[in-house]
Formats: sequence, C-alpha cells, structure tokens
Amino acid sequence: MPKLKALQQLEAWRERYPAPCQAACPVHTNARAYVTQTADGRFEGAFLAARGPNPLAAICGRACSAPCEDVCTRGEFDRPVKIRQIKRFLTDRFEASDAAAGRSSPTGLGVAVVGAGPAGLAAAHDLAFLGHNVTVYEAAPAAGGMALLGVPRFRLANAAIDRDVHSIEGLGVEIRTGVRVGQDVSLDELRRDFNAIFVATGTMRLNALDAAGVQLKGVVQALPFLEVANLGGRPACGSRVAVLGGGYTAMDAARTAVRLGAEVSVLYRRTRSETEVHDEELNETLHEGAAIEYLVSPIRFIDDGTGNVAGVECVRNRLGEPDASGRPRPLPIPGSEFTFECDMVILALGQSPDPMGVDQQLAGQLREVDPETSMTPLAGIFSGGDFVSGASTIIEAVGAGRAAAASIHRYLHDRFAPGAVWPEPAETWPLVPSNGRNSALSSNGTLPGGKLSLEHEVERTLTEEEAMAEGLRCLFCGLLPTVILDDCTACQACVLVCPVDAIHRVSIVAGGDMADLTGERDVLGYQIWAEECIRCGRCFKACPTGAIVVPERD
Repeated sequence: MPKLKALQQLEAWRERYPAPCQAACPVHTNARAYVTQTADGRFEGAFLAARGPNPLAAICGRACSAPCEDVCTRGEFDRPVKIRQIKRFLTDRFEASDAAAGRSSPTGLGVAVVGAGPAGLAAAHDLAFLGHNVTVYEAAPAAGGMALLGVPRFRLANAAIDRDVHSIEGLGVEIRTGVRVGQDVSLDELRRDFNAIFVATGTMRLNALDAAGVQLKGVVQALPFLEVANLGGRPACGSRVAVLGGGYTAMDAARTAVRLGAEVSVLYRRTRSETEVHDEELNETLHEGAAIEYLVSPIRFIDDGTGNVAGVECVRNRLGEPDASGRPRPLPIPGSEFTFECDMVILALGQSPDPMGVDQQLAGQLREVDPETSMTPLAGIFSGGDFVSGASTIIEAVGAGRAAAASIHRYLHDRFAPGAVWPEPAETWPLVPSNGRNSALSSNGTLPGGKLSLEHEVERTLTEEEAMAEGLRCLFCGLLPTVILDDCTACQACVLVCPVDAIHRVSIVAGGDMADLTGERDVLGYQIWAEECIRCGRCFKACPTGAIVVPERD
C-alpha cells in the first residue's frame, strides 16, 4: 500500500514539530541539537549549533534566563536538562574566529546602532554579516549594556562578555564607547551620516518610588550600586541593608551587598511563586546568607534625625485579583504595619526606557514601532529591545535585535539598491570555531577562607564528562516516533510498554483527498500522540517488526 505509506510519511513530517526548548527560545536555538551532540562528544558541531543563531552565546551561557529549561520535557519527570550550562561548557571550549570570512560582500551602506547592549550588539552582528558598515554608539565606558552594568561579575565574567564583543568587532563593527547620543552627538547628525539608525538604548532610566523619606541618605538605586561593583569598584554599603524588589536586579543587589559584608534582607510585595527569578538564583541568594521576606510593601523611610535612613516602615500584604501584569495584586492588610530597621535601602523597582535627551514628542515617536518591522514613524529609524518592550531578558533582547536587523537590511535594499541581489537574513550564520580559553573563564567563586568574592564566578563550568552525562538526559523532543502501518501487526507491544499511554488505536475515516491518497475509506491503526509522547524510545525497542521509526538525531 504505497499510498498509505506516503500518508504516514506525510503525517511523520507534520508531527516533527520543533522541540519545546527550541520553540521557547527567542532566537530559535536548536538546543536539542547541541545538547545531543555534546552527549555524543561532538563538541565542535555542538558549539556551532549553539553559537550560530546567538551572537551573545558566551554571555547567555552564564546569564540567560533559560526559557528553554522552563519547558524542558525532562523537567516533568525529575529536573530539566541543564541546557544553559551545556552552552557555557561549549562557549568556554570554543569561540567564533574568522567570522568575517562568512560576511557578505560590502553594500557600501552605513547603519548607526545606538546602544551596545544585547539588542544593539545582536543587530550590529547581523547587519555586519549582511555586508553593511556598522557603528555602535555606547554611553558607558565599555560594551555590554545591562549584561555588563547590571549583572554581577560573580555571575558573568568579563572574559565572557569580551569574547562575544570581540567576535562582533571581528566583523568590522566599530564600537564607540563613552559617547552619549543626544549629548555628545545628536540624532540629526546620525540621520545625516548614516543610511539607517537602530535605537536600542534599553531601560537605563530608574523607576522612582513615591514614598516619604526616599531622599534620605542611604536610600539608593540598585543599578548605580551594581554599576560601581561591576566595573571594578567598591560601592558604599551599610551594615544592615534592605533591598526592595523581587526581580533579578534585586537578587543581584542583595548578593553584592552580602559580599560587601552587610546583613541583607529582600522585601518583596508578592510571594515566591510570583517572582520571575529562577529558583536557582533565589536559592543562591538564600544560600549566600540573604533573607527574603514576602508579602511586604514599603510605606515610608524613617529618618534617624540627621538625614540618614534608619529603617523602612512596611505593611504586610495579601494577594487579590490579578492586575495588568497577570499576577495577583498585593493588597495591604490593615493593622499589619511594622518597622524594618536598617542603615541602607537599595531600590530595585525596575527601569524605564532611556529617551536619549530628546524631547518628549520625539521620544514617543522613537518607541512607536511597527511590530512587524521595528520601524518608527521616522524614515530610516528603527527601535527595539528593552527600549520598546520595557525591561526583558538578555535572550529576548538578542531576539529583538536580530529581528530588527533583518528589517533594516530589507529596508536598505528596497530604498537604496532595489535591483541588486542581496543575501537574505539567516537564522544561523557560518562560523569558524577555534579553541577557546577555558582556563580564563573558570573559577570557584570564593576567596581563601570561603569568603565570597565580587569578581570570581560562583558557578563553575561543567567538565567534559559532566556535560556529556547531562546531554544524555535529553529526551530528544521533536523527534517523534512514527508508526508505519504497512509493517504493523497490531500486536500492541508498543501500547504495553508506553509509560504515558501515548499510543492510541484509531480509526481513520478517509474522504475526499485523503481517500484518493490512501485508496481506502476506513483505515484501522495506531498513532503516537505528539502531545503525550515523552520520546523515551521504549516503543521503538519493543516493536518486533520495525514498524516504529524514529528520525535520526541532529
């Protein structure tokens, strides 16, 4: 019955959907490919699979929020595969070298990128690969954006940031640091000198708190506090510190203050289940000695009589109906007020988009983008990343930057070279791997005597044996076993061994085109349901006739 086999092959193709980890990744990294290749010891190919779609792979190997792990099928049975840590192992072992060898022919067109954070760097990378001349303007003394300024060095080593930045510079991208657009150079000047502009200044404006006493000495914002430490300094720190907030910045500020010798408590207005921080980082924060109090909101800051903060008056909360964020709204409990004594308060209440010193109307236009193209109402100016979306994650910003680069490339073609044949933006880029500098990136995170360090990373890189063993835990999601009905004897061996009852006997009533394809009106057989299958391979091994086939791994 060749027509029936053709139908089954068509069904197998339809069911080969992306693995959940790949579908969850903003840059569609084929995590299954690099995880399974790592398990096989094919490290170079695994690196290319991890790095090809992600120009900030070394950074993400350490500081990615890992949405892939949130949906990892393995997590339904014990714990997710350590996908991010495998990426870290690969990017410590290899780096992209001679990236310019795969660059497209020069177009002669120039693009200015404002902001050298994850979105800006990702856009610059892709635009340079496509042959454009790219200049990046960054107000900070070095490139990296929030990855550099907001993520502590004990989570993300400078060497990892440098590796990704140097790879992008190797494509011919010029990064001008210490230059603030709107102050040192105007937006009008950039419009005059470049064919297109991408605004990716992120969310560097700090959200204020409307509470009495917020102006007291010792009440500081988290980002400036972290910036000093992350750039190699030692910020002023109290002996008893309250950190207000429940996100990654709050945890990073708390862990930094602990390293500066403070007794630290994080005060968060919701519960642990409402915070967007991974359990891994919450547990690290607690393990290092910080305390976390949930369902607590600040009311006012208390003056010690000399203009210094002496504490925070707080109120306990209960959770109400969901607010605009989709999370339960914290509601104050009358009569539950209390005072938390401290000599320093760190506000980690989020950031807002940086308007670059332009007037309010222009700032609004810069954030008014077409969601399909990232273009603003201003011809040739595109915006993206956190500047448009609000605070997000590093990998989300990388995805936004790559999407904007594709739109800018098409705009430049249609505007300046409509008759020319240009390459299309690619999901992955051709790279040449070279041996990395593993020793420069590895550390144990502590100083002699067990004292926590501001500079040394807490997490160590997996060993080769650990990475391979972790890769073997992958269930190969996306490689759905398929039943070839021609060879099936209906013995039900597969049904008996399936641990999740994902194999079902079905009657396919064919009509119209399906009847023409199968030649039959009623077909009885077995189907493996993609939504239930865990890809354990038991059915494949149990089938006595070889009627169950599994696509080859990447």
